Amino acid sequence: MLLGLQAGVHNLPFIPVFGFLGSDYLSIRPDLKMVKDPYTGVEYVVVPPIMPDWAVIHATKGDRSGGITTLSTRNDRLLAMASRKTIAVIEELVEPDQVLPGLHEVYIAPVHIDAVVLAPGGAHPTGCPGRYDIDASHMAVYVAAAKDEASFQQYLEAYILAPRDHNEYLKNVGFKANGK
Repeated sequence: MLLGLQAGVHNLPFIPVFGFLGSDYLSIRPDLKMVKDPYTGVEYVVVPPIMPDWAVIHATKGDRSGGITTLSTRNDRLLAMASRKTIAVIEELVEPDQVLPGLHEVYIAPVHIDAVVLAPGGAHPTGCPGRYDIDASHMAVYVAAAKDEASFQQYLEAYILAPRDHNEYLKNVGFKANGK
């Protein structure tokens, strides 16, 4: 929940959420509470902070010191800032002066990144806009495998545990970046 991450970034005990009053959300989320605003007396729903121990995010490019550029359509900066430790999986390693964000990208400063892992194709089977598309056929394999424990275990064996490394995984799935 986005607001929980915002509370985590600011080290707040909770953050108010507008719009949950009168909904069934409180009956299915015992972690959501009601508090009275000390200034107005109005009651609000509040969510607790989300402060993950670890976050793994995907970035289009990054430098050795941890400066990265990621897609603005995701909440990677917020997640990195709220997490105690963050690993950035990057498509391309560049010099620090080349980590400038382009259109629809945001910069995340090295202070929020604890490790950088160069792994072109690292978002597979999801996509990385401008680099490669979602692998819809592999996603269908994954969804079918996830329907029961036995088939999911077979999927894990074939695609996660068997490959020696990321490059072998990409070869096994027939990965191709756009235009390559």
